[in-house]
Amino acid sequence: MTNIPDFASLVEEALKDHSKLRHIVSLLYSEDMAQRFKAAQALGEITRRDPELMRQRSDRIFRAFDDTMSCWGVAEAMAEIARNLPKQHRSKLLLFLRRLKRDDCSCQGYIWGMCRICKIEPERLKDFVSDLDGFLDSPNICMRAQTLWALGELGIKDKADRISCSLGDSNEVWIFENDSVTRKSIGAIAGEALKKLGYGQNA
Repeated sequence: MTNIPDFASLVEEALKDHSKLRHIVSLLYSEDMAQRFKAAQALGEITRRDPELMRQRSDRIFRAFDDTMSCWGVAEAMAEIARNLPKQHRSKLLLFLRRLKRDDCSCQGYIWGMCRICKIEPERLKDFVSDLDGFLDSPNICMRAQTLWALGELGIKDKADRISCSLGDSNEVWIFENDSVTRKSIGAIAGEALKKLGYGQNA
């Protein structure tokens, strides 16, 4: 992971000069996962503080991805903007977000973002858990790892047996957590998920 820009300053600058949003959006293309993550969080924070600005700009921002919808950071950014908009303005972005759930570059961001949205909109949980159930069988180990994290975060106890199947997996991956990017073994992620569900290392 490279040095991370001062995103708090970038947020303040963008709120004063809206043209600075372009720089934050450009960081969503970074090869560095932590930079992409922080850029998405910065867009979410701008949305929280000035939702009307981002409601007006969201279409323009995401038109930039029309030709490269598998841009690494687009799912995380879209989710954070949607999460911080008033509920009545989220649906369009969430429809856009769901287009990315099978994209190899965007799947982790989709899972992380939808997990955070489901915490504030639990009525979306049923459909999302159905997605997660399928993701547990994915050959993409990053997708499986992010799914294990999400199941723990959302308290989905009826998936505990399937989570337990990953306890012995020593493959290490980078995953998004609530406010950070970390590298862990899939087994460790599964163990943490089970603890969140109220189980020990065995479900």
